This record gives sequence, C-alpha cells and structure tokens, in this order.
Amino acid sequence: MQPSTEAAQGSSKQCTACGLAADVGRYCEICGGDLEELALPAEAPAWISSAATEDNPEHPGGSDDHTSFSLPGIGACTDVGKRHHYNQDSIAISLADDGRKIVVVCDGVSGASDSERASLAGVEAAIAEIRTGLGEGMSAEDASRRGVGAAHSAVAAVGKQYPNSPPSSTYVSAVIEGDQVILCWVGDSQAFWAGEKEAKRLTVDDTIHDRLVYQGVDPSDDRYKNPYAKALLAWLGADAPTLNPNLLRVDLRGGHVVVCSDGLSRYFNDDSDLLPLPEGTVGDKAVALTRQALANGGHDNISVAVVELESPGSVQVDVQEQESADPDPSGPKGAEPAPLLGIASEAEYTELLGGGRP
Repeated sequence: MQPSTEAAQGSSKQCTACGLAADVGRYCEICGGDLEELALPAEAPAWISSAATEDNPEHPGGSDDHTSFSLPGIGACTDVGKRHHYNQDSIAISLADDGRKIVVVCDGVSGASDSERASLAGVEAAIAEIRTGLGEGMSAEDASRRGVGAAHSAVAAVGKQYPNSPPSSTYVSAVIEGDQVILCWVGDSQAFWAGEKEAKRLTVDDTIHDRLVYQGVDPSDDRYKNPYAKALLAWLGADAPTLNPNLLRVDLRGGHVVVCSDGLSRYFNDDSDLLPLPEGTVGDKAVALTRQALANGGHDNISVAVVELESPGSVQVDVQEQESADPDPSGPKGAEPAPLLGIASEAEYTELLGGGRP
C-alpha cells in the first residue's frame, strides 16, 4: 500500500513537570522543568493503493497478491486468485479534503506485456488527478474525466517499451457525494449498488452484447451471435481506440456502492447475487466478497471496494445523468433502441477499433 506523499513528521516540546507545551529551549518558562520533544502524528495519506510492499522480481511494479486496506467509509481488497501467477488488478482509494470518497479500479488485460504495472500506474494517476480536481473546485464529473485521462496516459506510457504488445487495462472510478455516486468507466470493470433488499448493476460493459442487453434488444437478435459480441470495444492503453469514457451520476438514497473487477462480477448471474452483503465494516465486506469469489473458483484476479453511503438504503435508484456509450434512460418508454453497429467480420471489428486488438 503506497500513499501519494510521504507522511509528514514534525516535533513539539512539552514540560515533563507541568505538562505545558513549548516550542524551543531546554527548560519550561513557567516552572523550570525539563522539556522533552514529542513526535507529531503522521498526516493521513492523500490516498492508498494496492502497490506491492515487496516487489516480485519476475513481475516488478505491480500490486500485492493479497492485500486489504481501508479509509473511513471505504474498504478495499485485492487478490491474485487461484489461476494466475501474479496480480494484474490494481485498486486505489482516497478521501477528498471535503470528505468525498473516491475509488479507482483497473484490471490489466491478460496476454499483454506488463499489464500489472500498467494497471497500477493507471489507478495511481487517476486517484491523484481526481483528488486534485475536486480540491480545485471541479465538479465530480469533470474531475472524473480528468482522472480517466490521466489513467489512459499512464497506461499508455508503460506500453512505450512494448510496441508489439503494449499493456492495456479496463477502468472504473467512483466519486461519492452523500448518497450520490458519479461513475466513470472504460471496458468491463463494474459498479453495483446494494440496498437493504435490492441490488443493481450501475455500469454497462463496453461490449456489443452488454449494450444490447441494456437496451432490451430481443435475445434472438442476430447481433448476439456475432463472435465478437463480447469482445471489448474500449480499454486504456497505447493501442486503445480514441478515449470516450462512460459517465454516470446516480442518486442511490443510501446503502453501499461496490466497485470491482470482473474477477468478482463474473460470479453474479443476477444483480441480486450480491445480496446480502457480508456483515461487518466496509473493510470486512470487501474481504468477505473477495473470499466468496475465491470460494467460487477464483478464476481471475479479484479487486473490490465497498463504499458506505450516508443512509441505510432504499429500493429507489434514480439515474440523473448518463453520457457517452449508453443511451439516455430518461427517454420515452417504448421507444426503439438506438441502432448498434452490426459487425460481421474481424476486419470490420479491427477497423472500428482503429487498428486495436479485440
């Protein structure tokens, strides 16, 4: 776990006889007692990430294989799982100066060089930029855009030394304002809302299949049968398509937000599979959800953050704003879904991605 800056240290003095504070000198000006220096407590870190405390010499610069950490109202956990040799997921959490909670998860895409280092670079760049943007008075939406842009640049920078197989990553961030969450994502890392009796996935994967499902397209539609229907349309990295992140603000009316990589969400056949959330603190919940994924097979790296909202939860989820790849859910009921690209061949798919890989 690495904070963005070193914890600042300082010292003050206190009289050993009367206990009064002093700044300089050897003796107390009040009673003449001896003064002793006291170390001031370290400042809280601006943010915490899953950066490895001990580098794996075969894969330096990535996340710890097994770690959990927390800040007030945010619990985070990541695990390498049971099938992979190292952890290509990364996660970072922060509290803004005004108390808003921030989470970023990146899932390094397997099969590319150094995706574990790229995903860590992505979450650390994003969390710092989001936090800075909020501190400068930006809206959560603008700070989130700034964060995903920084993550994209950081992942691409790692890829410069691998022109033939650059690392890539999916991305999801969450900024919590009271009972509202502002989500920004690229790829198939996801965010959920969990209330007392209902859970709902808030993100829509950047795949043709997931967009068809979201728009309510009949399962018999031929586009579901396309061999590339579940391939990613977007990711971060040097070979990624033009960055066009999804942005969503939701009024959640309490409960918890769960932000995760697909190492956890792959085991949810339905949103309700998230419930009931495990007992305990948000840190306990994050660890328990990770253990559930491991018990179900742990086929992929697992990363999850659980964020507590202000009130205990309700069944109402109001979408207030949604941009980019997803259609506007506030449109008239019964309207025809927006047209989707009908991709018939790998060549057309590659052209759509600007030469990138599926």
